[in-house]
Amino acid sequence: MRDADTPPQELSNDQPHPAALTPQQRADLIRAAAAEVRERVQEWRNHPGWRNTPVNSHRHETTVNAIDALGQLPDPDTEEAVARLADVVRPVVVEWRPSRPGPEQPIYAAVERLRRSITVGT
Repeated sequence: MRDADTPPQELSNDQPHPAALTPQQRADLIRAAAAEVRERVQEWRNHPGWRNTPVNSHRHETTVNAIDALGQLPDPDTEEAVARLADVVRPVVVEWRPSRPGPEQPIYAAVERLRRSITVGT
């Protein structure tokens, strides 16, 4: 059991071997992980403990804008195109670092999955 100050730990890495993934499969991993981050951020935004501070608003806006931009990119057919997808969501990974207890903890776990998805095969 973990206390509220400890970020969730994931014991296994269930991602396929990078050599086995096509650019489309890598894109699917990135898009799925990004969708989960957005869902967790929206849950946090709707949580009764949400505080509309400049930092919280910035984190929310950064996340929503990056994931919206990801949705506008075409499906990739090359590794360079996958790299562009990763570049679009990288600000989300940079923005969210485990530091706070409470309702933000599920976001950190989702962002870690997103970080892993953009580094598969790199």
